[in-house]
Amino acid sequence: MIRKAELADVDAVRAIGLTTWPAAYGGLMSAESIADGLAQWWSPEMVERGIRTGITLVAAEGNDLVGMVGLGRQADFWVMWKLYVLPGHQGKGIGKALLDAAVAALPEGTPELLLDVFVANEKAIGFYRSQGFGEPRRTPDRDLGADVMWMGLDLQCT
Repeated sequence: MIRKAELADVDAVRAIGLTTWPAAYGGLMSAESIADGLAQWWSPEMVERGIRTGITLVAAEGNDLVGMVGLGRQADFWVMWKLYVLPGHQGKGIGKALLDAAVAALPEGTPELLLDVFVANEKAIGFYRSQGFGEPRRTPDRDLGADVMWMGLDLQCT
């Protein structure tokens, strides 16, 4: 079941990040970079801020949260900052269900959904391409560096 995250979900959403980040980025980032990312992006304050100010949806199996997606605004753009499913629950369609629910939750008339992804993260890039993401039409004025790239999902033709 996909539902909107509530403030009571902060710890469970954090647990998804704290579990999935090392699994997703081990071998792609240094242990120090993973630790820094966990501290920066998965702190209780950041997770709570995402729930309060953006669109955060969770996938629940019974009473347990097994995945999450977080979207927010950057300038005039909607960006999917996070889409993670616990390793033991991957490959069951939960990521696609979260993505579909996130797109449905965007304001009507949103032209494109963006995300940034590590260029070395072939598994994630393959998933996003299979869901229709490709070269974005426009991106925020932010330098991602050489290790990260923008992808976009055109919502005007979906």
